[in-house]
Amino acid sequence: MYKEITPEKEITVFVRSKMDSVGEIGIFSGDTYSNSAQAMTETVLYVIERETMERIMAENGRIGLHFTRWIAESLEASKAKLRDYLSFGSEGAVASFFIRAANSSGKQMPDGILIKEQFAVQDIAKHLGISRETASRIISRWKQEQMLEKRYRHYLIKDLESFRQMLSCETCGVHNCVL
Repeated sequence: MYKEITPEKEITVFVRSKMDSVGEIGIFSGDTYSNSAQAMTETVLYVIERETMERIMAENGRIGLHFTRWIAESLEASKAKLRDYLSFGSEGAVASFFIRAANSSGKQMPDGILIKEQFAVQDIAKHLGISRETASRIISRWKQEQMLEKRYRHYLIKDLESFRQMLSCETCGVHNCVL
């Protein structure tokens, strides 16, 4: 899911995977939803109309409770991502991206966490709504500091703890810290 900032600039709000949902936050928020989604692979999309969801929740309080918890978790994750981006600037945004990528598709290796998904610098910049030059400068510095390494087309996070310290992750209560 992404949010268009200007006609030339967008920021990725969430990356969803198989069996995930989109639009859950906006189901009761108004007639239009402020984010957009784009499928990167062939996708089957199921829709639950607002009236149907309201009826299901009214008839089954347990479903309503689970839905409320799910929405709260989604909002907390969004809030944490915004906190990382706004409070810690571009460097915090890139650190947040790597932490979330590690949680989403990381594989523990003897010398760090290998991000199994491939990301070019311009992909990271677009995801965060920052310039490619800014993302490149930050990533290059972290490579020099041996916090990060590029292996073929994948990143290896050699010092995840430095990224976590940079963002004060120990004070964050979000359990769903993914892209």
